[in-house]
Amino acid sequence: MKITMPHSRTCALVLSLLSCTSWTAHAQDDASLQARLSNLMAMPFATNMVGAKHAQRLAWVEQRKGVRNVMISDAGNAPHQATTYLKDDGTPLWGLALTPDGKTLAYVEGGDPEALTAPAPNPDNAAYRPTATVHVVRDGKQNTIAGQGYLPEFSPDGRQLAFAQGGTLLLGATGSSARAVMTTDGTITALHWSPDGTFVALEINRGSHGMIALWDTKHSVLSFIPPGLGFDRLPTFSPDGKHLAFVRVQQPPLLTRPENGQFWSLHSYDLTSGAEQLLWTPPKGPGSRFWAADDLDLTWTPDGRILFPWEGSGWLRICAISAAGAVTPQCLTPEQAEVSSYLLSSDGKSLFYTSNVGELDHWRVWSKPLDGNAAALTDATEEAGSLAMAGEDLAVMVTSATQTAHPILRHEGQWRAPVTPTLPKNTNFVAPQSVQFRSEDGTNIHGQLFLPPTEMHGPHSALVFVHGGPNRQMIPAFNAMGYYSNAYMMNQTLASHGYVVLSVNYRSGTGYGQAFREADKIGSAGASEYQDVRAAAQYLRARPDVASKHIGIWGGSWGGYLVGLALARDSGLFAAGADFHGVHDMTEPDHPGLSPEENRKQHETEWRSSPLADIAHWRAPVLLVHGDDDHDVEFEQSVLLSKALTASSVTHEDHIFPGERHEFLRQQDWLKAYGWTIRFFDHYLENAEVP
Repeated sequence: MKITMPHSRTCALVLSLLSCTSWTAHAQDDASLQARLSNLMAMPFATNMVGAKHAQRLAWVEQRKGVRNVMISDAGNAPHQATTYLKDDGTPLWGLALTPDGKTLAYVEGGDPEALTAPAPNPDNAAYRPTATVHVVRDGKQNTIAGQGYLPEFSPDGRQLAFAQGGTLLLGATGSSARAVMTTDGTITALHWSPDGTFVALEINRGSHGMIALWDTKHSVLSFIPPGLGFDRLPTFSPDGKHLAFVRVQQPPLLTRPENGQFWSLHSYDLTSGAEQLLWTPPKGPGSRFWAADDLDLTWTPDGRILFPWEGSGWLRICAISAAGAVTPQCLTPEQAEVSSYLLSSDGKSLFYTSNVGELDHWRVWSKPLDGNAAALTDATEEAGSLAMAGEDLAVMVTSATQTAHPILRHEGQWRAPVTPTLPKNTNFVAPQSVQFRSEDGTNIHGQLFLPPTEMHGPHSALVFVHGGPNRQMIPAFNAMGYYSNAYMMNQTLASHGYVVLSVNYRSGTGYGQAFREADKIGSAGASEYQDVRAAAQYLRARPDVASKHIGIWGGSWGGYLVGLALARDSGLFAAGADFHGVHDMTEPDHPGLSPEENRKQHETEWRSSPLADIAHWRAPVLLVHGDDDHDVEFEQSVLLSKALTASSVTHEDHIFPGERHEFLRQQDWLKAYGWTIRFFDHYLENAEVP
């Protein structure tokens, strides 16, 4: 059975499995839970934090009640609003930049930072699809438009603004309209000014390969650093502007064992002579494939070293190597821990970084002299995310168990919070418990357990939550990414409603080292991570406070894929599921470099790793939710599953958001989706018929 209309209109069409009487019985709970979620998601949530180089000014994007605006704070004081948007229309604000003195702000309105060349999202179904547009705001002056594009960056003196659109570089005086100065094939994915403003370094993606180009602003000449047959990435100028460091990355052929090959290298380019120098190539083994989080670029130190991320020990660390060329790099951050962001102090003498040292599910800010010992700057009450420098002050994006993402600033040795998010009145959060359990093959798995209030007596229905990515890590706090901040609120709401919820950090996720992230036979190579999901359900089933035949599962993206696997393979364990924009058929076209026989075997493995391969065993009801302008997971993946479920007479409910992206951009759409999810589980777990 399939429901494709709002619940208020389903009574006449719903058969005995979903009676109007049952829904009416939950009407009051539905209203109160929806109000709770709405109030929670109205809390301010911060992203895109940047600081001014020579001023204690900080800027970020705040989403409050679904409305996005740019906020500015000086020295950690209460912020003021730099923009005046009023509607939850899903239009992104991103790409913030400040002039060195902090007096001028640039930002991008519209477009998609994860799909630069795709048609701009239009989830509000406006008459005219909004395009990515660069705005400039001066203190006390009108908001002006510099042009269509993205990646705005001010020159070191703040007098010019550069940005990109596709393969076009646009340049203009700050506060005026920019003009196109050159166009090349491919897509510009990053740009950086040289310290003296003479050059703009461009990272250009041409599909099969990537290269770095230099635009000479004085002579209007484009030149290319001699490229290789890979992707040249992360161009970074030396402090004197005479050299440019970058990494050259190759993707290993499919089926290549991790210990084989050396698939990246560190290079330096002399802008005066045009000579390129290979500085270092990692040895075979751990770290021979390049991996870096979004906030991990290259950095030059004043004494001529280059800092870079490397997994040579099996853990993502920050290491240093002499730009003159050294035999072995020196790693600056600890073993058995990962780094998610880092930067140098304004004087270049100290390293600031966020790491899960000592406790893998907890992230703190650390400070260390480049050649000294580290000290923690934050405590156990906060989870640290991205970093920025505002003059000499360190800014950190933090969350906690009760606070959404917000910036804090270390000013004169004291932390200041420009914004302090607080839970709505009469809202109580449980403290998620960090738990560990063993998977079927003995692998240790981490998770967070959300328990209902003690006055709600069990045994309870239970839910497994599976994140997307899959390169993600859930923590016992609000997440710094909006998608998972919403998921945390949802898990808290489900717990307050009487569910036991276990958020599981299955293998292929981050935070636990390279071997865990690149575990054998994950995803389309065998779906080995699913055994961790099954183990999570078995952990719940063994708890005395859980009704063992009333366990469900929910998640989105890669989490939706795992929901599909769970229901297709183990409908006797999982009584119901909610699948947001998941992948259901993992098969791909032939892989270049594999023989016909190897491709045949690979396709068979991909199929056996797909939920659709086990559709004959699928019995549990499922909720499907998808935006039809998804550029991460094809909308057709949900259409295909719906057809297969219908053919197999499997009960399912589906909902579509016209014009929505993968990560729903309108808060109102998240609220609708979560409302459907709660009602779905309330019915199908309450009335579960599990063998």
